Amino acid sequence: MNIFDRTFHPDEANQAFTTGRLLETGTYRYDPQDHHGPTLYYAAATLQKAAGHHSIATLDPTLLRCTPLIFAVATLVLGCLAIRKLTGRLWIGMLFALLLGTSPIFVFFATDFIQEMLLASFTMMMFWTATNYLLFKPSTLNPQPSTTLTLKRPTWALLFGITAGLAFATKETSLLTFAAAGVSGLLLYFTRHHASDTQALKQSNTQTIILAFAGFLLTSVLFYSSFGANWPGVYNAFIAAPLSYLHRAAGSAVSPGAAAHVHPWWQHFKWRFTANGRFAMIPLLALFALTFRPRRFLHLYAVVLLLLYSFIPYKTPWCALQIILPLAIAPCVAFPPCGGIYSRVAAALLAATIGCNAAGLCALNRDPDAKDIPYNYASASPQVKELAALVLNILTPSSPQPSTLNPQPPHHLFAAIALPPEDTWPLPFYLRTAGDKIGYWTSFGELEALAGLGAKPSVVVVPAEEGHLVQPLFPHLRNTKRFEMRPHVRVRAFW
Repeated sequence: MNIFDRTFHPDEANQAFTTGRLLETGTYRYDPQDHHGPTLYYAAATLQKAAGHHSIATLDPTLLRCTPLIFAVATLVLGCLAIRKLTGRLWIGMLFALLLGTSPIFVFFATDFIQEMLLASFTMMMFWTATNYLLFKPSTLNPQPSTTLTLKRPTWALLFGITAGLAFATKETSLLTFAAAGVSGLLLYFTRHHASDTQALKQSNTQTIILAFAGFLLTSVLFYSSFGANWPGVYNAFIAAPLSYLHRAAGSAVSPGAAAHVHPWWQHFKWRFTANGRFAMIPLLALFALTFRPRRFLHLYAVVLLLLYSFIPYKTPWCALQIILPLAIAPCVAFPPCGGIYSRVAAALLAATIGCNAAGLCALNRDPDAKDIPYNYASASPQVKELAALVLNILTPSSPQPSTLNPQPPHHLFAAIALPPEDTWPLPFYLRTAGDKIGYWTSFGELEALAGLGAKPSVVVVPAEEGHLVQPLFPHLRNTKRFEMRPHVRVRAFW
């Protein structure tokens, strides 16, 4: 099994349905309650349209997962270019691409249809544009003026603002990235005593600041307003959503689904040092510590960002993708010159990290659905696909099963699924081709009302603990089987 074939996560299925609605209606309305920005949907919808898919039913799962993969490749390329600009050494940039590109967490989420990889990519674009902006003129980072750039310095400031706007239009947690960068910059500004040390920052003027802010604001407003079709989305993005996530940051989750993700401060460390790929973090952190200098922005940014994510109670493994970026970038930028014991130790740690990454990738490729992979957090069981195949087989008119198991004409075949909403996903994604032959209810009491109307569903799916109630209610259903939706969530299907 390859990583593209793993079972869709409930969150992936939710994002897929939102993409399908965008394809069918042409509009997107931002919902700040447990949803995120629209860049993922617009990017995925563009790919689906290019391939001739225009509805939820025709969505191509592989193409959906290719959307974040494209941005993952862009992340590696832009990171390589930015590091080459900072260090003047292309091979260091290529080492970074190898280091991050073999990281199991990066590879796993490179094909995970959620916002995280796009957020990482736009964060890297911010780093790339900021690097070109700061090094456009002589500075402490680069004592020689650049002669290869064709864009003017204000243009880089505008591009920085646009990429920051894209990051914000991707996910609200981009505010943590902005906060970590701001805190790190202020720490450096107020702790450095020589004017030359802050020359690059002092080169900023009112024009470049306005351009950057204008790029950020315009990009954010365009996406959250659905390009002028949904202006309330702008209020939700700038006011309602930050307030909602502020509650989460304080530990008061705003929904039952969010409450399940409240963890202690050390949880990110636990995830990084357990299961597949755990050993890769040890040499990487050692390399980070070896090259650490308290007055280097990237090292400070990595530490501040890690602290922010650690002390916010709401935690999920995919958030660590933002943390891994500066942990990989900073040691490469500060990589010691060749020669000497210091350089050899750094090279050995870099090689050990890449080797451990490769071992983690082998484990990932063997079974990407394995429960010991920490990135499979709150994931769906592969049995969801088996359940969906059973339901679709019974509801398909050309199948011989309906005529023998259910005497109803094919156009009367339908399935009744009565599961709590949080336990239903990603089943609707795998049943998307069934259309109106699937009915979704949230409790068994609603099925009792359905039976009272004389309805005879061809398939009924309920929580396992309610299975004994089904056949007395629908005696025409003769067969039953148990399925696991996710760990500790089991259902029974009757047909």
